[in-house]
Amino acid sequence: MATPPSDHHWQLFEEFYLHCPPPLHPTQFLERWDVSYTELAKLAGVSRSTIEHWFTHSATHREPSLMHQRRLAAIDRLFRHADHLSPDLIRLWCDPDSLG
Repeated sequence: MATPPSDHHWQLFEEFYLHCPPPLHPTQFLERWDVSYTELAKLAGVSRSTIEHWFTHSATHREPSLMHQRRLAAIDRLFRHADHLSPDLIRLWCDPDSLG
């Protein structure tokens, strides 16, 4: 039988998912990390064409979504703190078998 989320679970959701991490614009990401547009596209989960639209100053300019900016912020933090993340923590977070 499924377990309903507790008040603590909802509080964690609000703190972690709704407000964390603060958005990081792709321009700021590129100031911190030397990656190509192709690599940035892979990290952001978009096409290279979308990246080009984010950086163009023409009529085809588009702003990256909040979701993409948060994804880049999460990757930035992952990269900056990589030396402090244990393999066990990564497995706990990423391994589907740890969900049980």
